[in-house]
Amino acid sequence: MKDLRQQRQPRPGLTDSIKSGLAVPILSDEAIFDLVLPGHPSLAEAYAEYTGYPLDDRDNLPRIAKFCKLNRQREAVQTGGDFTHNDLRADFCDFVKNFIYAQAEAHGADAGLLEDAEAQFGATTVTGFAGVLGYPSFDRGPDDPLQVLANLPFRVLLTTSPYTFLEAALVRAGKTPRSTVIRWRQDLRDLIDPRIADVPAGREPGDFPLVCHLFGLESTSSSLVLTEDDYLEFLVDVNLGRGDDKRDSVPAQVRKALSGDLLVLGFSLNSWAFRALYTGLIKSDDARAEKRGICVQLPPSEAERAYLHDYLQREARFEVDWRTLSAYAAGLPRV
Repeated sequence: MKDLRQQRQPRPGLTDSIKSGLAVPILSDEAIFDLVLPGHPSLAEAYAEYTGYPLDDRDNLPRIAKFCKLNRQREAVQTGGDFTHNDLRADFCDFVKNFIYAQAEAHGADAGLLEDAEAQFGATTVTGFAGVLGYPSFDRGPDDPLQVLANLPFRVLLTTSPYTFLEAALVRAGKTPRSTVIRWRQDLRDLIDPRIADVPAGREPGDFPLVCHLFGLESTSSSLVLTEDDYLEFLVDVNLGRGDDKRDSVPAQVRKALSGDLLVLGFSLNSWAFRALYTGLIKSDDARAEKRGICVQLPPSEAERAYLHDYLQREARFEVDWRTLSAYAAGLPRV
């Protein structure tokens, strides 16, 4: 029987695609958060505790968020108030700030930094708040996985994270990232400007990489894909206007990027995030049957591994690598 733990090598040509910047990395929110706050406990577990979630699947953040929404709406009705979906998203961002603050405090952050962060709590984004507390620190130098990815000449980077830690790494690498987001509801199409700044004439595209936040961007908290219902609505929307520049909620540059070599990094493959990403945006059709990719998964159970390995190779046509994102990034070519 084949040992599924054996690590696979990229197919010939993928390394060249990475070196040329034509490959497209897709980084999970979980992986980026793990790199920003190394060693932190599960954000989903903490959110389950915060919301009083009573079930055992405490790693299922979209279901926990849906529970929180329904519970808060019930409480609001009882008190004559109101609690909307956007209230839930804003409350979640505040929860994440408190989570980061607690981690910083537990790891001995300077009292002055903690005081500064408290003063800026309501006036800054999650990324800005983390920055006050010194995250991400990039204290691993050139071997920091985010910095390794940022130093490569990628022209397009995709992420399911709503935070701009990836942009921070790109700026540190001397680049000028351009950020965009999928406008997956009509109100977002009215709220968010679809235009993306062009790469200046005569400049390398890799110096002005496009970062698309697939499931929302923190600066517009109403854009966050958070609950199970959000993911279902997202799946419907991103397929309604496919191929129609006027109706498509996915920027044309992102559609084009998804047809190339993909590096799908740091996902739990049975998560809502991966299923929505794969089904809504990646799933192979006849025109893209030869698409190559590496899927670096957050560690699954042994029972899941054999099934997922077969599924990814047979259905998604991905090569599979079971290493952590840090281990995978360490083996990427340097430029």
